[in-house]
Amino acid sequence: MTMTYYDIDDVSVSIDDVARPPALPFSDDHTRALIDQAVASLISLRLPLSHDDAAAELHALASIVAEAQARLPYAATDARDQDHSWAEIATCLGVSPAAARRRFAGAATTRRSPLDPD
Repeated sequence: MTMTYYDIDDVSVSIDDVARPPALPFSDDHTRALIDQAVASLISLRLPLSHDDAAAELHALASIVAEAQARLPYAATDARDQDHSWAEIATCLGVSPAAARRRFAGAATTRRSPLDPD
């Protein structure tokens, strides 16, 4: 089989890497840059005069973590809808298949729009 490679942001990636996430969740320079940008944006939106305030950064990080946690059940449901196994989902989350199933088997099946009221 011939591997096809694409250049994404000056990083060579095989088509197999694009089709599947890495084996385990990890943090790298891209992750850190994205989080830094998200924190700065959230602080700008909520507390525009608090860019150097550690409490503002802490609040923004906690808000991002809470939103990410809230989205996990929907992502797990979407993955199951796309025929990913519990083992594949577990690998993405860095947990056992049994733990992934226990946590997300009863997850909501409808995604809440960001514009929907709480």
